[in-house]
Amino acid sequence: MKINLIAGFSAVSHPLLASEENLDEGVVQSPIDNRGTKTARSKPITHRGRNWFQGWKFTIFGAFTASLIVLFFNLGFLLYYAYRAQIKHQIGTLLFEGNCAEVHRLSTGFHLVINILSTTLLSASNFGMQCLAAPTRRYIDRAHENGRWFDVGVPSIHNLSKISRRRLCLWLCLALSSLPFHLMYNSAIYSTTSATAYDIFAGPDSLGQKEFSSLNLTYFYDLDTGKNASFHELYSSARNGSLHRLSNDECIAAFGVTFQSAYKRLLLVTDDPGSNDTYEFVYENSVYLPIFNTRPGTSPYAWICANPLQETHSLCKRSDSLEILPRSLNNDWPVAIPNANNVASDTIVDVQYCMAEANDGYCKLQYSFPLMIIVIAFNLVKSSILAYMWLGIRNAPILTIGDAIASFLHRSDRHSRRGCLLTGREASSRNPPTQPLHEPRAFRDTRVVWSKAASGRRWALSIILWLTAIAVCVGLLIYGLSAAGGTSSIDWQQALGSSTSKTIIYGDNWPSSLTSNVLIANMPQLIFSFLYFAFNALITTMTLAAEWSGYAQQRKGLRVSQNPQREQRTNYFLSIPYRYSIPLLITSTLLHWLISQSLFMIGVEAFGSDGLRAAANDFITCGWSPAGMVGSIVVGLVLVLGVICLGRRRFESAMPVASSCSLAIAAACHPSFDPNIDDESGTSYDGENRDSELEEEDRSLARVKWGAVPVNGPIGHCTFTDGDVEMPRQGELYQ
Repeated sequence: MKINLIAGFSAVSHPLLASEENLDEGVVQSPIDNRGTKTARSKPITHRGRNWFQGWKFTIFGAFTASLIVLFFNLGFLLYYAYRAQIKHQIGTLLFEGNCAEVHRLSTGFHLVINILSTTLLSASNFGMQCLAAPTRRYIDRAHENGRWFDVGVPSIHNLSKISRRRLCLWLCLALSSLPFHLMYNSAIYSTTSATAYDIFAGPDSLGQKEFSSLNLTYFYDLDTGKNASFHELYSSARNGSLHRLSNDECIAAFGVTFQSAYKRLLLVTDDPGSNDTYEFVYENSVYLPIFNTRPGTSPYAWICANPLQETHSLCKRSDSLEILPRSLNNDWPVAIPNANNVASDTIVDVQYCMAEANDGYCKLQYSFPLMIIVIAFNLVKSSILAYMWLGIRNAPILTIGDAIASFLHRSDRHSRRGCLLTGREASSRNPPTQPLHEPRAFRDTRVVWSKAASGRRWALSIILWLTAIAVCVGLLIYGLSAAGGTSSIDWQQALGSSTSKTIIYGDNWPSSLTSNVLIANMPQLIFSFLYFAFNALITTMTLAAEWSGYAQQRKGLRVSQNPQREQRTNYFLSIPYRYSIPLLITSTLLHWLISQSLFMIGVEAFGSDGLRAAANDFITCGWSPAGMVGSIVVGLVLVLGVICLGRRRFESAMPVASSCSLAIAAACHPSFDPNIDDESGTSYDGENRDSELEEEDRSLARVKWGAVPVNGPIGHCTFTDGDVEMPRQGELYQ
């Protein structure tokens, strides 16, 4: 929009000065002079057109478009698969059913797309929240008049108490509508693992070479006739040569897992068959159910070990298989065949190799219709709010310190005129300052550390929250390891995101529904998002102050968010210099992934050894990964230590640290003021208005520098200007 000025004022484009109410009416009030009256040399400013595709409006349009793309993708996905499910008379949740490796690849692909869409939508929403919480010049003027201030250039909760109710409601809607994406979106599509029960037999390697009628099957208690049928199926597979031969190591690796689905029957070929025609039933290994295996150290494949009571024969400790593979390398694998009358006298046989009957094991990729509906509904909320911001809000927010400096250089702030050395901490302190803000101050030529940019309260809150979260993780890890039988009972080489019988969470009061476990599994992601918000604000504040300090060392253009002109520069995409934002983004992404691999949902569909579904043994719960938790703790500590070390850096200059405080920023932007000859209003004692609210030249478009400017008297003055400056001198007074 154009600002038409007459009587010595140049025509300059400066949308950051517009008033919200009058913009809606198409007219902006005339500038107000230092005494609160309209200046004689200014005219009303007319609003020309609706600049929907310029500056911050164009970015909001991009955010709205991104949210709309995500909405259409989610809605199209739901309608397409809901229609397919209706045609096939299914329950409406199945996406794909087949080979587990294929399901795993599809699940990885879907979740990659989900994370891209979620990141895109949340980034668009976060930018909208930043714009809503960012002040306009009208808000800043009103706050300064009442002795208050705004945060500029950083994510701020402080600003929410000072913006309009409409903006606050929109901000809260954007914030709350993000919760389903943290808690549900990533689990709206999930995979279930099939687990198959299997029968174990022992005998000679001649199975299939003789007629079935000549074979004998023995067992130590009365068995269901289904075992005879199962043995016949094993015989038939041996007869047609479809059994898979596995070495001892391969056999133990295949069956020494919590949930096994690759095979449904197993023959242990022994060196002591007793009779060439006799086979023995060893065990029926059922699908592992955590609720029935509450004793620490319980193994879902204890048959692999010989009787643990016979210490000389057992390969395992506390029925786990951690030492099986190393000790079976020499083909030394004893297995106990139960004795019904005396467990201690079970028959121990040495296994030579295995013959396994393959199973058509498959997994499922599914989606939750209710969760997708919730995600789409809140996606629509975000898109609607961003559309309103694009079309309905016309005034430009002050998003960066460059925006603020440009605004204050173009029109000075009369409430901060004599506080040129004011710091952000002094301006924002709740306690009365020991020295009045507008009295002359002695300059201290001391470069302070970056941590001084943020308040002690913000530092304490951020560090305490992070350390508390890390301490809780350490406590849960210790508790989990203790419940599992100690660190020696954990397989630390277990893949991230996978669980064993020792790391499955269960209990009488543990929920069994899909939605409950989804919320529990994703709760750490939500907590981390809040922690990341706190640390991101802390890092943004420090880097913002570092950029501020650099203006005392080097003359440069202002970094603005609204249509850079002449010497002005564009703002950082992530509001933080790339040398800090990229490592932060990589670290946070890694931590998000590690957290997702530390606590996760487990869905199991059970099958009997006959290949039929055993739905009564299905269950949904959560699992945890010790390695994932350790990784999360380590990366979290590295992030905390990294931020603390960053805070120990020193600024380039001794320039007072304004931080993100609008009042301190405004105090450093009075290039025409001279404290020796001007009164409180900025008017010289001979009647000349030296520091009018509208500068005759818009210095904000030029390359500027902060420092002491020439004055007529003993009290110096420091400011941003495009003119000559020098570094203030130690101990001298400035105002």
